[in-house]
Amino acid sequence: MQYLILVVVFLYSSMAFPNEDGSITPVRVCQVEKAKYLFRIDLANLILAKTAPVYGDARVTPFRKETSTVSQDRCVVLLKQQQVDLLYLPPKDNLLESFDYIPFDIHAGMLGYRVFIIRENDQRRFDQVESLDDLRRFVGGFGSQWGDFKVFGLNDLPVIGAANTSVLLNMLNHERFDYFHRGLHEAWAEVEANNSKLPNLSVETGLTLRYPFQVYYWFNPSNTELKQRFETGLLLVLQDGSYHALFKEYFQKTVKRARLAERKTINIKYPLPQKSDNWVTEVNHTPFWVEPRWLD
Repeated sequence: MQYLILVVVFLYSSMAFPNEDGSITPVRVCQVEKAKYLFRIDLANLILAKTAPVYGDARVTPFRKETSTVSQDRCVVLLKQQQVDLLYLPPKDNLLESFDYIPFDIHAGMLGYRVFIIRENDQRRFDQVESLDDLRRFVGGFGSQWGDFKVFGLNDLPVIGAANTSVLLNMLNHERFDYFHRGLHEAWAEVEANNSKLPNLSVETGLTLRYPFQVYYWFNPSNTELKQRFETGLLLVLQDGSYHALFKEYFQKTVKRARLAERKTINIKYPLPQKSDNWVTEVNHTPFWVEPRWLD
């Protein structure tokens, strides 16, 4: 790790400074419309800012003016066609075979812990869940195009799939299924954002699902400079503490609100793709909640 950082610092100090005309290079993305993407976007912009003296000024920019929902499958096609420059998605075999990536978990393990959005009057039913077998009596809802949709089949959990979050929340509200599991940073935010139109939904109070779920930055193979820039920038923000500061800004309150130590944890299977090796081992294998420094 120290050797890599020294190499980065050497390259950083020895390259020319472009963008003298004051222009800002857009890094085009299609994943912009949801709160869950904000940390991934802000981290990308932090990386671009840290590397600006070497590579020039750049900023994450929607690939089109409209910010309506674009499906993950469509975003993958857009990256392949070079209409977007960057994706931030979980590793899947088709992505690993087609694109360049940095095998660094953007969320530092946090997305491996999930809580349920349920109908509030169902809380007593979920109070009785003690095991994976108990959970199999319920039907889940989840994004059919999302990377971890397969956890339901792998663990024999009944599921109904849909295209996006808003559809799933409405289906849950109309009793099409029993729960919608979400990341810690997503569950409360989504319930509160939809409280006026979906007042019956709440975050379940006593359970947590756990599985090894990661999110990477992805690049078109022809865009080697952007990938190199992100590798350089990630090492810089890890070394200078700005990654940790941004992480705390986004997630510290939510992690404490989740009260993970007080919840019953159900571990489920989620095998990572074989090519999904780690880039910064000590970061990827140390869940943020184990290290006190993440929450101080």
